[in-house]
Amino acid sequence: MSFLQPWMLFALPIALLPIVIHLINQRRYQTTQWAAMMFLLAANRMNRGYAKIRQWAILALRTMVLLALIVAIGRPLASGSLGGGLIGSLSGGASANTIVLLDRSPSMSANAAGGARTKLEAGVAQIAETLGTLGVQRLWLIDSNTVLASDTQAARELASPEELLEVPQTGPSDASADIPAMMLAALDTIQANSMGQTDVWICSDGQQTDWQARDGRWPSLREALAPLGRRVRFRLLSVSGSDQPNRSIRIDELQVRGEGDERELWISGKIQNSSNDEDPPDASKQSSSVRMDLAGAESIVELPLESASGEFSQVRVPLGSDQERGYGHVSLPADGNNADNTFYFAFDQPPPRRSVIVSENEEVAKVLSLAAGISSDAGSEASAEVITTSEIPAIAWGETALILWQAPLPTGAKHEGTRQRLQGFLDRGGRVIFFPSENPNATDELFGVSYENWTKLGDDVTISSWRGENDLLGKTLAGMSLPVGKLVVRRLASMSGETTTLAKLSNDQPMLVRVPTEKGGVYFCGTTPFSLDSSLSSDGIVLYVMIQRALIEGAESLANTGRYDAGTVDVEAASNWRRVQGKEDALSTEHAFSAGVYADEDRFNAINRSQAEDSPGRLSTDQVDELFQGLVLERVSQSGGEANSLVDEVWRAFLILMLIAMVGEAILCLPRRSAETASPKFGGVTT
Repeated sequence: MSFLQPWMLFALPIALLPIVIHLINQRRYQTTQWAAMMFLLAANRMNRGYAKIRQWAILALRTMVLLALIVAIGRPLASGSLGGGLIGSLSGGASANTIVLLDRSPSMSANAAGGARTKLEAGVAQIAETLGTLGVQRLWLIDSNTVLASDTQAARELASPEELLEVPQTGPSDASADIPAMMLAALDTIQANSMGQTDVWICSDGQQTDWQARDGRWPSLREALAPLGRRVRFRLLSVSGSDQPNRSIRIDELQVRGEGDERELWISGKIQNSSNDEDPPDASKQSSSVRMDLAGAESIVELPLESASGEFSQVRVPLGSDQERGYGHVSLPADGNNADNTFYFAFDQPPPRRSVIVSENEEVAKVLSLAAGISSDAGSEASAEVITTSEIPAIAWGETALILWQAPLPTGAKHEGTRQRLQGFLDRGGRVIFFPSENPNATDELFGVSYENWTKLGDDVTISSWRGENDLLGKTLAGMSLPVGKLVVRRLASMSGETTTLAKLSNDQPMLVRVPTEKGGVYFCGTTPFSLDSSLSSDGIVLYVMIQRALIEGAESLANTGRYDAGTVDVEAASNWRRVQGKEDALSTEHAFSAGVYADEDRFNAINRSQAEDSPGRLSTDQVDELFQGLVLERVSQSGGEANSLVDEVWRAFLILMLIAMVGEAILCLPRRSAETASPKFGGVTT
């Protein structure tokens, strides 16, 4: 048990006052033997045992009255961990500063367990009431959106805990949280303000996507926070969700097909069961009714599914004869989390998928030209142009979606212009795939990656693992994996640099990697489609799919529509967009974090939650312990649906105990009935 006014506990010795008075009274009188009194004492021996018990009971009740009064004035709390503890409070260890890290991601909009509120609403309400009870001197708020938007100080100082319930920065968002970045912002706030004892509250539902447990920033965080010791205490409020069924909807591909009166919008995507129920109530359904909105015109579309969740492909929605572009959304009925029930889209006539191939090998250029020049979509035009390095300045960068580069990397002062054009191409959203030249130079580095000399591989070296969940080697819409493991790699030019491995050989050497970039995509392949290097040309499925996916992604940057994940758009630019569909109460400064369709002059931009937000994975207790290893962490395990504070003052119970003790003491102090009163009388004669 802990106390809001622990200084009152110094008065606890006062509770011994009745005992002290009793002992003093025992020594006030001299005992003198008197013959006549000895007969009276002998007559009273029959009641001596009862008298002693009665006296000790009165003494105990009087002590209890004082003890309960002192404890009640100290304002005890029911939760000892949140009260700071007796020793810490008496020694001045109570926190003067509090920082609240608030996860506003879409998963926090799910219904909280045991209540009608969302997890976000329940968590904010509990923290506000708890901090109001405990009291804080300085309070700071760091929310998940502000961390993504701000390059400077992300913390906002609040006047009181009640302000947590009022500021818009505690409302729902469609952007994923970045807990490591929020932790870094908290550390910067502590250091910038020279804070002493600080409590850092973390309100989150523990979704793995938001916590990024494998991120390399966690070790650095622990190393930076460890010297602060118990000066910084973390309190994790894991808000639990309800058991209500929940499904999410997502559109993966949009195409405008046909001409004249036969124009149609082809939609492909998935409906996913995001709840923990393995067999949802409507698992036997073969279709799902989805509400479709096209620029305000609503209709009901039946999506064919194998079960309650699954993928739908090329669902056709009729368009008007003059409707070549537009916007809208699809939505599911309300369920356990309404934040993933709607997906916004914008469509237009597809731009030409133009590729440029820079190659020094005719065979490689021919294979790459075939893979890039044959469109995977009959409704889209594709073209591929093969050039030499001397023709690079003539590239129409503003019309190109993909660049396939199999030539020496453009390094050195004479290629400064080429590097700048490549960077601008990527900033616009284009895609580049590099293949090693015949004579790579380990000193030539581009985008932080360099090729080393070729190595001939043995017949036992195969592609042992690859990332099949997304990116260039992801599964098909039908859920089938690409035959990457069947590829034969005969020669490899190993790569060095900070990259994300997409495919790895059995000797642990990367075969395909991606360079992290803010926009666009940069890929490096460790071999080429040349027959002496690999079977990429003879087993052409993987190469064709890779190039077509990169081409489609690059072409999206040329379209008159944009598709973005919430939180990845420039905040200042998005604030100037006009909302045409979406949440009407969302702040203009948070357009970049709110799902909807926005008009940027004559361009429509659709913003939605990221695909990772549809994953129901949560951090385990062991994973949380590993992340905070060496730091002071206290878990608050209270159901998110409860409306009460995380701490409860129980002083009223002690006042009731004091009153009961006083009544009991008064009853015991009543005089006993005299023998004359207790004995019955018959005819005036006492018996």
